[in-house]
Amino acid sequence: MRRRALNCSLADGEIPLSGDFFRAIHSEVWIFILPAAMTLAILVLFLEEVGFFLRNVGQRERWQLSLWILGIYPVFAVTSLIGLYIPRSASLCSFVASIYHSITLWKFLGLITDFFGGKGRMLEQLAGEEVSPSPFPCCCCCCCAMISVSRLSLRWMTVAVFQLSVVRTVLFFVMLVLWTDEKYDYGEVDFLSPNSYMHIIIGASTFLSFYGYLLFYKATKGSLPGYGLQGKFICVTVVLVLFGLQSGILETVGALGAISCSPPFSIDMRSQIIFNYAVIVEMFFISILARFCFRKVEPGNIPIPCRPRENKSVQTEEAGSSGAPEPDRLSVGAGADEALCRIEYAPLDGFDFQGSAGRLGRGDFGPGRADFAPGPPPAQDPALPGPHATRVKAQVDARDPKQGVTLV
Repeated sequence: MRRRALNCSLADGEIPLSGDFFRAIHSEVWIFILPAAMTLAILVLFLEEVGFFLRNVGQRERWQLSLWILGIYPVFAVTSLIGLYIPRSASLCSFVASIYHSITLWKFLGLITDFFGGKGRMLEQLAGEEVSPSPFPCCCCCCCAMISVSRLSLRWMTVAVFQLSVVRTVLFFVMLVLWTDEKYDYGEVDFLSPNSYMHIIIGASTFLSFYGYLLFYKATKGSLPGYGLQGKFICVTVVLVLFGLQSGILETVGALGAISCSPPFSIDMRSQIIFNYAVIVEMFFISILARFCFRKVEPGNIPIPCRPRENKSVQTEEAGSSGAPEPDRLSVGAGADEALCRIEYAPLDGFDFQGSAGRLGRGDFGPGRADFAPGPPPAQDPALPGPHATRVKAQVDARDPKQGVTLV
């Protein structure tokens, strides 16, 4: 049974209002300004990381996943600071933080998959790999066979991680419903109290999620050199363990009388203050570690230099010239890639010039062109439909058909 301590709070053992809380700490207010300064520093670091990813990481999906993960530290710090200054909102703030943390569980596995280039490529690279079922510190499955990495085994690892999101969200919702009906009491540890069973279920679910993370990490770390996967894994799993177990441990320690009851706060209130204060300090140091692990350009983000495009040209020979090309008019040079259109050549050896000569006229080339020497117009062919049509003879260079045609 839970040992009820003597009343040493402002409001008959209940969680005080924010006004009562600030009146009680006015002589030691500097102690509670420190977590606010840490929270502000965490927010500044996160904003700087946002700017870094927007400037240096070109892959949109990757920097979105990274920012979702890095956002867990300011979210936890802000919700804990609100729960510290407004004590009666602590349960609601924990519920919001748990929802965000549930999202980051998905995002971290998605980030590792993105490092491989997609789920299909990840399965190809991990085919044939084996993972020990008893990695440290989970050594209770030492008698089990090795786990072969396959689509099915990765799916079970993913389910083991994601089940915590569902279990914890549902339990927090049930806790809020019971709290509104005064059936839930923070810090109550009793065989008949729902709070005790909730913490047991959350603890078991947290251990299973951590085990799934550990297997997934062991399976993928060998195939991702240079990505700093170990540091990223530590930053994510430490938050997973602390947030999943710390609250229940403090409530149990308070119920056993390890936390003293001295005015103006009760044991439950002191336990809650310690929890929120500790979360802010922990998030501050873990966010600094995560900054070094996540804030960098990964190997897949290094831009690959583009190969220069080959220039293609169309060359023609003027009538009576020595065979040199005319670069000023028809030659496509190095600046052709910047033009609105490109001129490309094609082989002309299959073109029927004799059958098509009747369809070409002097006017088709525009007035004043130097392609034709001035002279009297030839006699009109009755088969041609125009008074200004002329016959053109073309000769193809048999050695290199791509050199063009010579108009005679």
